[in-house]
Amino acid sequence: MLTRFSCFFAILLMVTTSFSTFASDVLECVIERYSQPNSSFTGLPNPAELGEHKYKVMNYGEQPFLFAISKPDVIAPNVSLPSFLSDYSRNQGYEDNAYHKFKSSNLPLQAKVWLPLAAQPLPLVFLVHGNSAPGFDYLGELLASRGHFVVQVDQTYLNGLWGENGARGWILLEHIKLLKKWNAEQDHAFYNKLDLENIALIGMSRGGEAVALAASFNQWKTLPDSTESTGFGFNIKSVVALAPMDGQYQHADGRNILKNVNYLVLQGGHDADVYQFLGSQQWHRTHFDADKDFLKQSIYIYRANHINFNQDMSDDYHWGSSKDFYSKLLTPKQQEKLTKVYVSAFLEATLANKKAYRKIFRQPVTNEFGLPDDIYISRHMTSDFKTIEDFEGDAEKESIVKALSDKTLEEVQISIDSERLRNGTKTSNNVLKVQLKKKVETRLSIKFTGAELSQQNRKEEPYLSFSLARADSGEGEECGSYNLLSDTKVELLNKSDVVFKKSLAASGSVSPLLISDFSELEKGDVRYAPTEPVLQTFTLPIELNKPISAESELEIVFIFEPTRDVTIILDDIGITTSL
Repeated sequence: MLTRFSCFFAILLMVTTSFSTFASDVLECVIERYSQPNSSFTGLPNPAELGEHKYKVMNYGEQPFLFAISKPDVIAPNVSLPSFLSDYSRNQGYEDNAYHKFKSSNLPLQAKVWLPLAAQPLPLVFLVHGNSAPGFDYLGELLASRGHFVVQVDQTYLNGLWGENGARGWILLEHIKLLKKWNAEQDHAFYNKLDLENIALIGMSRGGEAVALAASFNQWKTLPDSTESTGFGFNIKSVVALAPMDGQYQHADGRNILKNVNYLVLQGGHDADVYQFLGSQQWHRTHFDADKDFLKQSIYIYRANHINFNQDMSDDYHWGSSKDFYSKLLTPKQQEKLTKVYVSAFLEATLANKKAYRKIFRQPVTNEFGLPDDIYISRHMTSDFKTIEDFEGDAEKESIVKALSDKTLEEVQISIDSERLRNGTKTSNNVLKVQLKKKVETRLSIKFTGAELSQQNRKEEPYLSFSLARADSGEGEECGSYNLLSDTKVELLNKSDVVFKKSLAASGSVSPLLISDFSELEKGDVRYAPTEPVLQTFTLPIELNKPISAESELEIVFIFEPTRDVTIILDDIGITTSL
């Protein structure tokens, strides 16, 4: 509730002249504005290094034609789509044409498999492409060497359609159903090879939406409006989305919600295809029961793009004259490297339950594990997170921030607004938006009780967690690093007593406005909005100097005194212990 907020007192307002930036390269100026955080190395084994497992490569698919040049190692049956999915696709403009002869009643299950030569059953990992060819051998080889049974599915017969992402997800579950059957057949090459208690789905672009949909479909016991069993209910623990679509397929009751599944999304700041951070919406729509142990994580990489997640798409042959645009960004090998680090670490943390690997995500350290120099924006939340304020529900839409300048109260408008993607697109998530003035101290106070800080029911020390981003236009700002956290403090008050006080200067770095220059790709009426705010999570231990009780009436006070005019958005203020 916004009525829990009070903002008061500011000192010394200074007038400044604006300074226009005339950088010849927008990208270099943005990077120069970023204050690289002083993050310590994790000391963990490199998750992107090849493991000890040898593997063989196989493939399975439909019965070939009589005179086919090649045939799969294992013959797989064809499957049918349920009518609710085939009808949905047709309603979105789905149709057969000269390039796609598609029958929803006769779909092949075809895939490339990396099978580690190990005696024990292995975690099952799927790789799913989007509107492209499969192109994730670099992940398949890495994950197989580290002891995963890896399946790269081929759904190219769905390419060029629209609204088919539900079909992509459903067919993926049909693959799992088939592999479960083969895993139980003693005379099969895959007999007893699969640890079906540990399954992960990894998808890119349309496949990134498909894997989230598959995880939801998997929890359905029956088909919609039917008593017919789906035959699913697999133990899908983790979903990874690379530059995903979102909302191309929608359930009858709205957008897709994930429940009790670990979720990771990677997005590039120079994505000219899925150029809005659509995966942030699925991140918000991922929910956990409090008594579970799950993680949701996003990483936004400033100089990453769409095509370099997929080896098949990153070839210059596919992109012709636009290679000048891509030459300013991370190379395909650099982007593949960071993808291997984050995907492999996420599977270590969620499938292998090696929680230490969560450290890699909290505050990315460039150059550790060979991560390329760039700006990495991390947002994360675990299932033990207890919300103090998230600006949802019945919160009022506006309130007043009081600022004091020359002993005269000024009114500074703040608002609860929708979080917005590039191009101003509204999302379903609400944030607090505040305009901070140069050299004006603004104090934001949030009231709550001491129950969440009481140690009676906690085995670990509590951490304050919140998400913050700059949301101003960036106009008139010169190059040169600036970290808003250097001008920010937080206090915890028990009535009038300060029981905790901390400067946030050492807690990380708020990214600058992440301006992306798409001008080289713009033609005719095609225009790309240059930026979108990206929320970043910060955590700090709450080390009390006085004891409190569960009944204590507490306030968290954020104190901002920036050295330049800055507009911010703030969200998800709460307490966590699982770091």
